[in-house]
Amino acid sequence: MLKYLETNSSTISPEIFISKFSGKRILVMGSGPSLNERSWQNVEVDSICTTSFFYLNDEVRSLKNITHVTLSEIIDFKDDRLISFLDENTDCTIALEPKAGRPFYNSDVFKSFESKYRDRLVFYNTKIDKKEGVAGRLCFFVMTFQPSELYYVGIDGKSKDHRNDPPNAFRTNIVGDADGYVYEDFLDSHKIFANALYEESILNGSKIFNLGEGLNYNLSSIVSTQKFPLSYDVMKLIQRNTYE
Repeated sequence: MLKYLETNSSTISPEIFISKFSGKRILVMGSGPSLNERSWQNVEVDSICTTSFFYLNDEVRSLKNITHVTLSEIIDFKDDRLISFLDENTDCTIALEPKAGRPFYNSDVFKSFESKYRDRLVFYNTKIDKKEGVAGRLCFFVMTFQPSELYYVGIDGKSKDHRNDPPNAFRTNIVGDADGYVYEDFLDSHKIFANALYEESILNGSKIFNLGEGLNYNLSSIVSTQKFPLSYDVMKLIQRNTYE
């Protein structure tokens, strides 16, 4: 599901990600409101992968089983919370998704960050790149390495009346989406995202679980309910307040 995977390091290699993900139960965590609306903590996984502004969420930042983060160039690479997390969790690999012509990759901020974390840092692009977001593409990244089970939460989109959606779980000032995408474009992207995950799961034997399934702003539900629906037991497990 990758277009390419590169690094400037002489020590990091794809074998690291095979070790992290192959045959493992992985939770990919985006910043959508389902992260707060579902009790993902009740799902037993081997490790968690997350994205971009995760460091703004105190609960997420304190997790000890985050083994990979894919960041975007719009974050604050000098934020003390991000730096502390990376420096305290030295086994956590890092990724960025470079796009041609973007000035960030010539900036002093990037050069300093890349120099410090080079031996943990990779760069990738995915074959599908629409409006599924960094976390959606992170699912594609993880699926490349054939996990036994892939759970995802916080990869939502927005409802038609997004003004009434719950806030973003990482950037709580945002409701709906930060970029103002047209709802129909968002829906199309999330359908493509979920269908692609499903097709890949058939090829590599992985099981996939959309923990946001059924929430009106969770746009991949339209696919997951038909092709990889949550079982009653899993849904009962993650219903908010069921075990709290």
